[in-house]
Amino acid sequence: MGKYFTVDVVPDIINGDVSNVQNANKSDLDIGATEIIFDWTAVDIPKGGCMLQSITAIVNAEDAVWGSGSLSDFHLIFAKSVNGEAPTTMGAVNAAQTACFDLKDHWVGSALIESTTTTGTAVGPAFHAVYWNKGGSNDNDVSGGLPMVLDLEPESGTSVGYDKLYVCGFQIGARHYGTGVIVNGAITSDTEDTITVDGVEAGKMFSVGDTVYLHDVDTALGTVKSVTDTTIVLNAAIAGGTDLDDDDELLNANPIKIKLGFER
Repeated sequence: MGKYFTVDVVPDIINGDVSNVQNANKSDLDIGATEIIFDWTAVDIPKGGCMLQSITAIVNAEDAVWGSGSLSDFHLIFAKSVNGEAPTTMGAVNAAQTACFDLKDHWVGSALIESTTTTGTAVGPAFHAVYWNKGGSNDNDVSGGLPMVLDLEPESGTSVGYDKLYVCGFQIGARHYGTGVIVNGAITSDTEDTITVDGVEAGKMFSVGDTVYLHDVDTALGTVKSVTDTTIVLNAAIAGGTDLDDDDELLNANPIKIKLGFER
């Protein structure tokens, strides 16, 4: 029997530009069908060849309203570095793929993550949408191209004994990533680390470690230290001297969390 392990991929879909995911007037901005939802996100994998056996993902629903409006298939692309060089950017979030001509050299594989209730999805108000790879209509069909053998550039990881895997994601159907979590009362203090909120319960859309943005400011406010239904506590004072107005919407840079399951 092989040795099994998992690796978490937590992409940043804002990456310093909230205009890719939210309109300045606070209205929701759809990321279009076939558009990039996150560019290359690097993770370390224990060195040596291994087999990717499973992919699961949990994805926040639109404004915490789970159901058909929040469901979209995702196409994941896997790549490796070559001679220490990462693959060329695939483009900005909410944009079409750029001419990444070197992808043929960096390509490792790809997987389709289904999102309809008949092809491997569980949906519900507590977890919004959970995706996994699933076999097709007969025994010869395997959705997503799994299992897949990965052989990455040796010792390319951040630490000794690890190789680096790059993951990029495309969204197959249009949907937005608004949270519906809004500031309850203006904040002008440069030492405040607690944001009182209303609207959607904060715990439905934010988790510890998530990066928080204001709907019209490109500097992140900080990362979540703790969260309740009505408060978000950051790890430090609100960054950048940013003032928060009553009813400003808070955005989550990490609404997608992917778990890759490997066998060696």
